Amino acid sequence: MTSAEWYSSLFQFIGIIISFATFIGSVIAIYYTYQNLKEMRKQLNEQKKQYFEQNRGNIVFYICKSTVGITHDLIIKNFGNSPAKLISLNITPDLDWSKAGQTGVDDFNVTKLKDIFLAPQQHISTVFDFTKFEATELDVEIKYITCDKEFTEIYKIDINCLHSVLTLEPKIDDELSALKNINKSLVAISDKFI
Repeated sequence: MTSAEWYSSLFQFIGIIISFATFIGSVIAIYYTYQNLKEMRKQLNEQKKQYFEQNRGNIVFYICKSTVGITHDLIIKNFGNSPAKLISLNITPDLDWSKAGQTGVDDFNVTKLKDIFLAPQQHISTVFDFTKFEATELDVEIKYITCDKEFTEIYKIDINCLHSVLTLEPKIDDELSALKNINKSLVAISDKFI
């Protein structure tokens, strides 16, 4: 073998090694590119899911003490940012509307509501008197549709907590104290919106 042939064989061998190293580098680059795209797809799906959760309708049934009298307000509210349609509301044990504390309230039985459209932040409410109610917990099942998906929420409401809610009313002695209480109320309301 002459030196020219030997150098030619050496350059061919070095060329094959460089080509093989380039091939291995390309395979590694393709692998990491694939992993990167897979992670980006996962993050995109997570962002879509998070966006949906932030912007979907969210209908909740809850009870709060009425501002007037001894009754409680039963409220169905869409806390979400999209419209929602109430399919059904089941409360166990059933509320005895003949003991609701008001006359004619049976016509406003919230458990009979079906297929009600609620815009974002819209609510429906009625009153109920729990003073003669014997159960201590309510099992709530609420079904609704929002953004073309159906949701079922199941939770408990402890009625004993409702009777323990304390409400305070300001003491108004004169016009100045009335104006101060009005000012405090307006500041409290505006703080909720900020």
